[in-house]
Amino acid sequence: MNLTALSQETEKAFYLETFGCTANVGDEMKMRAILRKNGHEIVEESEADVAIVNTCTVTKRTELNVIKRLKELKEQGKEVIVAGCMAAAQPELVKSILGEDVIMVTPMDICNGYSEEQRLDFDAVICIIPIAMGCVGNCSYCIVKQARGELRSYEPEKICEAVKSAVERGAREIRITAQDCSTYGWDSFDIKLPELLEMVTAVEGDFRIRVGMMNPFTVIHILDELLEAFDSEKIFKFFHVPVQSGSDKVLGDMSRNYKTADFVEIVRSIRKRFKYSTICTDFIIGFPTETEEDFFSSLNLLEVVKPEKVNITRFSTRPGTEASKLKDLLEREKKRRSRIFSAVYHQIAFAKNKELVGMALPVLVTERGKKGGVIARDASYRTIVIKKDLPLGATCEVRVKEAKSTYLVGEVQNII
Repeated sequence: MNLTALSQETEKAFYLETFGCTANVGDEMKMRAILRKNGHEIVEESEADVAIVNTCTVTKRTELNVIKRLKELKEQGKEVIVAGCMAAAQPELVKSILGEDVIMVTPMDICNGYSEEQRLDFDAVICIIPIAMGCVGNCSYCIVKQARGELRSYEPEKICEAVKSAVERGAREIRITAQDCSTYGWDSFDIKLPELLEMVTAVEGDFRIRVGMMNPFTVIHILDELLEAFDSEKIFKFFHVPVQSGSDKVLGDMSRNYKTADFVEIVRSIRKRFKYSTICTDFIIGFPTETEEDFFSSLNLLEVVKPEKVNITRFSTRPGTEASKLKDLLEREKKRRSRIFSAVYHQIAFAKNKELVGMALPVLVTERGKKGGVIARDASYRTIVIKKDLPLGATCEVRVKEAKSTYLVGEVQNII
């Protein structure tokens, strides 16, 4: 069901809850904006007439968490609307939980409201702005394409309007997102991601841009131009390029369309251009065809590249994918490999962060800390925990006092 049509019903109080990636959070911002535009109130769960659960189903674990949540809301007697990837890719599963008459809103339904409502609803100083829907890949393990379809890039002028609107309302961090940002414009525009970034950074205001995931087989085609665009002070030197495996054989089985050497070349080029930068990558551990030798190839790639941030996922079969036809590895074997991989990564990350202790870094304060204080980001989007209450959006210089494997602890030297 189109969300705009749904929101034009009698005024109600809505509660929204989101699972999954940055794109999903961006979709929640669009839903909030459309609902508020049509006179509805966004409230806490206890006060809501209707709960919208914006779902993710990228892994089996996430699917189970979503199912548990839907059952909880059903037991509470809430009217539940299911949005997001599960609504698109697994509608029968949703119906088996909530009944045949459940209202479902797919990512494409939400997308249809994008051109109508640029004033995205965001909290504090972070705004997420999607630049495209879908992708050009056909990864053998991925269910997301079933939910979000083929690539549909959004008009660059509308993206710039959304950025301008967000900055005027106080956004200091703009997260540009898509299933694969480096394919932007491949479907319909002469403008590709580097040119889009130049347009976005030309928007007036004091803000920073974090560019979302870019797949190796697409980013390599625009690498030189992309690095030129990243030269802007308005762009965090943060590069999320998911490699998924260090074995060319496994990458072939995954239908990833690149070799490990391509990934290494991308990383080398980034670090040559930006010495102080963050390489973020993803690894899937325990793909059905991954042998012990393949696993150690991934481990070797990790130790060679030494990325600053790694997202580690144990493989889980997703319905309707090519990989679901393969014989799965034993769960205990996937857990064993994952534990080894995680331990090595945390050693690498801690060692790299420890080198920064004592350094003075300019940072942007973007979030409240869960245990007090605030979270800030430096020029390469490293997480800096500051144990002091500062206003969101503030810029200051901190000295790194302590290093952890996943964040740094900073002490304020002066407010900029």
